[in-house]
Amino acid sequence: MSAAPRRRAGRWWWALGALVAVATAVFAWSRVGMLNLPAVPADLTAEAAGLAELEEMKLLDAAVWSEAPPDAAPPIPEGMSREAVRLVREGIQAVRRGEEEAGLERMRQGIRLEPDNLVLANAYRMVTFGLKRDYLKAALQGDSLAPEFPPHLKEQPVAFLKELDERRSTRETKLQLALAWVDHMLLFPALEIKAPASVESVDILTKIIDGGHPGYAPALLARGLNHLHRPARLVWPESAKTPKDAAVRDVALCVAVGRKFGAGSKRLQATLAVALGDAYVKAGRLNVARSWWQIAQNLCREKDVQQAVRRRYAWRDEEIVDRLEEELDRSRSELDRPMTDLSLMWN
Repeated sequence: MSAAPRRRAGRWWWALGALVAVATAVFAWSRVGMLNLPAVPADLTAEAAGLAELEEMKLLDAAVWSEAPPDAAPPIPEGMSREAVRLVREGIQAVRRGEEEAGLERMRQGIRLEPDNLVLANAYRMVTFGLKRDYLKAALQGDSLAPEFPPHLKEQPVAFLKELDERRSTRETKLQLALAWVDHMLLFPALEIKAPASVESVDILTKIIDGGHPGYAPALLARGLNHLHRPARLVWPESAKTPKDAAVRDVALCVAVGRKFGAGSKRLQATLAVALGDAYVKAGRLNVARSWWQIAQNLCREKDVQQAVRRRYAWRDEEIVDRLEEELDRSRSELDRPMTDLSLMWN
């Protein structure tokens, strides 16, 4: 065979492989209807679900984190406050230069102009999270047993987001406050800190969901992950009030809502499928759990997703709960990519 036909054949096989991969992902996502997902109200809108304008959020996120000068920065979507975006971006750039206190204050000024903007408040949480993470790491390397944050970090981001919620009190301000408590839990994994932080977060998320937003996907996922990450064998007051399938209920409804609107990247869909499989382990339904892991494997071919699924396939029934606990502990310790980063929604 000459070189030209070989190249054409190679392209044909590549195209066929891509088509098969896409078809497999579509089949996997369509198959979830056979796995007892809850019904989603027919009148639920993408805006009510928190899944509207994800593409605009992606553009805004790129603009906020851009290191380019203002005249070369990515465009800001229509309808966004340019002043708010400018202040938040300048705040991030100031923090990068080492001007932490001034940079955080600049970000807060911008967020006060757009308090319901998930992208801007998420950026503030991630900046403070990164600063605290790095401070703790440096303190531990210096053999400090009880490191104390500087004043501009000590109460953040909870203090600012609590102030924001007290002033406005919307589902968006409450969501960010609930996630800030989880940020605190990730940085300080000791049970005496983790348990009350999780309880505080779940209480806030329940106020969102029960307060007129039953299909708000970000809150459903956040509450479901809170339930999922609570130790399976720990007996504490909250465990008696929490149904065994609490994580399944919330994550499954989040998946169903996302499926209704075709929202999210294949990576996000696979991440949700893995989480739902994990939740089914906690609920004692191992066959359903493995079905969801298989769906995740078919949805996204990225290396870390594939490895996460393969690790789970290797677990035997008699050890599966303990191995899942180890896996969840490991995921919470990945502080370079905290699980509370909302940018996974739009990226």
